[in-house]
This record gives sequence, structure tokens and C-alpha cells, in this order.
Amino acid sequence: MRRSLLVYDGSRSLFRAAAEAATSRSDDVRAVRWDSPAVQAFLEAQFDDRPFAFLLVEDDAVYVGEAAVERIVARTGVADSVVEGLRRAYATGGGVFGRVLHGRTIADLDGTFPLTADAAAHLEDLREVREIPVRDGRTDA
Repeated sequence: MRRSLLVYDGSRSLFRAAAEAATSRSDDVRAVRWDSPAVQAFLEAQFDDRPFAFLLVEDDAVYVGEAAVERIVARTGVADSVVEGLRRAYATGGGVFGRVLHGRTIADLDGTFPLTADAAAHLEDLREVREIPVRDGRTDA
């Protein structure tokens, strides 16, 4: 089974807490920092660039910007009006928010993109679900 990946800016505790809140109720979404080497390699392979953006990689699609906000919030089961409100807030305030709180401009990239095979290869280890082995109760002597 492959997990979905939520790519976020982990440079501040507020963003780390938000990512934790967005993923804590689901075993199939893993939050990964934008600045991690695997994510940087993925971005380069997917976009021929390293855009600073909020992303959700789900199945064989990459949701970016407003599309990522809409998709991750909708997964929580909140009302459509809340999803739409947060999507609009990102659309109108994301640029300023990015400069003030992130210290950088959010990429002018929005929408849903097919995941390329080269990009997917950089995410295999992050997306794989690993089971924790269960001890059989025997003691090793």
C-alpha cells in the first residue's frame, strides 16, 4: 500500500502542527517537509524546478496550491462550504502569507498534474507503508 504525501514547509512549529493535525486522523497520509532531499529531488523530476508550494501527492496525481488545499481539507470530511472557503483563502492570501510567514514567495503553480514515473521513483520509500513486526511472545535466551 502506498501513502499519500502532504508536502509542507516545516520551518516553523505552526506549520509542523498544522501538518500533524491534517494527517493525524489518517494512516494513509504522511507529512513530509518541503526541504527534505527526497522531496527536492521529486520536485526537480516532476516540474524541472523546485517550486515552493503546498502539495499533495495522491495515487498518480500531484495536487498543487489551491488544488492541494481543497483535496486535503475535503479528506477531513468537513462541509463543502468550509473546503471552498479555505481554498479561496489560499488563493487570495497565499502569496502574502508566504512572504510574511514562510519568508519566500509561493510558486505561481496551481492545479492537478499527472505524477511522472521519474518523480514517483524519488518518493517510493516515503510512500511505502511498513508494518511494525509483532513479537510472538517468545523470549530470546
